[in-house]
Formats: sequence, C-alpha cells, structure tokens
Amino acid sequence: MSINDLKKESNPFKIFNMALLFIFIYIITQSWIDTEMSFTGLLDGWGYMVAYIQGNPEIEGSSYFPPNTYSGDLIVYFWAMIETVQMAIIALILSVILAIPLSYITSRNILLILVPGKSWWHDLLRKSLYAIGTFIANVFRSVNELVWALIFVSAVGLGPMAGILALGIHTAGVLSKLLSEGNEAIDPGPVEALTSSGAGFIKILAYAVVPQTMPHFISMVLYRFESDVRSASILGFVGAGGIGFYLFDKLRGFENGDVCTILILIIITVWILDKISAVIRKRFI
Repeated sequence: MSINDLKKESNPFKIFNMALLFIFIYIITQSWIDTEMSFTGLLDGWGYMVAYIQGNPEIEGSSYFPPNTYSGDLIVYFWAMIETVQMAIIALILSVILAIPLSYITSRNILLILVPGKSWWHDLLRKSLYAIGTFIANVFRSVNELVWALIFVSAVGLGPMAGILALGIHTAGVLSKLLSEGNEAIDPGPVEALTSSGAGFIKILAYAVVPQTMPHFISMVLYRFESDVRSASILGFVGAGGIGFYLFDKLRGFENGDVCTILILIIITVWILDKISAVIRKRFI
C-alpha cells in the first residue's frame, strides 16, 4: 500500500465518518431537548436542595447532619448491612451458575467447540442455541432488579429471599453478556491446536478457553458483586430485605439523620469491598 493510499484510508474526515458524527451530534442534541435537560434548572433549584438537606429546624431529625449516632440504631443498621452483603453473595453464586452456561451458548466461537460439525443441522442447532441463550439473557437483564423483586415477593413473600432471587436473575443476564464478550475475544490458536489433536470439548474448554478467560471472569464477577451490594441496598424499598428496608422507612418518615447514617454505612461498605476486590484482582489478574 502506497503512502497516498495509507493517508486516504486513515483520513478521519471521510464522508461516512462525518455522517456518523453529525448523526451522533443530532441524537445528543435532540435527546437533550426532549428530556428538558437544563443546568440552569439545577442552579435555580440548588437552594431548595440545600434547604432539604439542612431540614426544618423545628422538626427534630429532619436534617441530614449530624447523622444519627445512637448505638442501638447503629447496631440494627450494621446487621441489616451485613444481611445486604449476604444477599449479594448468595445472589452472585446463583448468577454465576446461570451465567456460565448462558455465556457459552451466546458465544459463537464456543458454540463451534460445543457443537462441532459443518452439516446443516449442526449449523441449525448452533443458531437455535444462540438465539435461545441470547433471548433468555436479554430477558434477565432487561427487567430491573426492583421489578424482579416485586415478582418474587409475590411468590415467596417479604424478606431477603425475594431480593436474592431478583439480584441473581438480573445479574445472570448481565454477567452472561460480559462473559460472552470475553469468550469471543480469546486467541483461537490454542483451541485450534487442541481440536486438531482430537481433544474433546471438555478438554478444549479446560485447557484452551478457561485459562484465557479466567482473568476477565474474575474481574467481571467482582465488578458485579460490588454492583449487587449497591442494588441490594434499595431492594428493601419493595420489601425484599436488607438495609434498604430501613432506608426506605426513614426516607418516608423524613428521618434524615438516620438516612444519612445509613448512606454513610453503605458508602463505607462499598469502599471496603472495593479494596478487597482490588487485592483479589492484583493476585489473580
């Protein structure tokens, strides 16, 4: 390829690129207008937000500061936060159990390992598995955790179990997408080498796929665990257990000192988990 051809190919101002840029700018501009987004509105309403945080001086506990430091309440909130983390742990285990097989059947390169063959029915089987897996994963992650929680509350009643099931289902859909992207990014060389040697799909997965995807898998699982702890913190809004039950109750009662205490506890918990995740990432990734 000549220098002129190279310059032509790498020119960012090609008609196609410029058209995409204008479409992108139009979408952003129109979305900004349609959603009535305005920094001026935020600045104009800033005083109301400050007044809400400061609370009403005539109503005890309506201010966010100082937070509630009563030891009895702190103990209750602490154990509720522990329950929230436990919910996220069990939900993560359930989601991983569901997400791993879903990620395999939604990865085209892995399907070629699971269903080898070039006949029309092999191709049909791969396409069918891919379509089914993609549909299930999309349903799982398209429905918000709160909606799943409402559905499961109607089935198993109020309490942590409904929250665990809601988190597990939603996270399974998200994880399957993230893991399938990692699966499709692997180096095909080791897979082809084992395939040509006559190895079965279990050996290929164990020795050619899993070693390559494991760092990505650990990173995504840790990310979703942190996210699940945050999500579990609000599932109590619909009666699904955890610290969210107290957060919703105190918000509804305008007991903002308690709200501030609960928010601080959530922030500290997420910060601790982030530090633990960083240590694990450094060890395995």
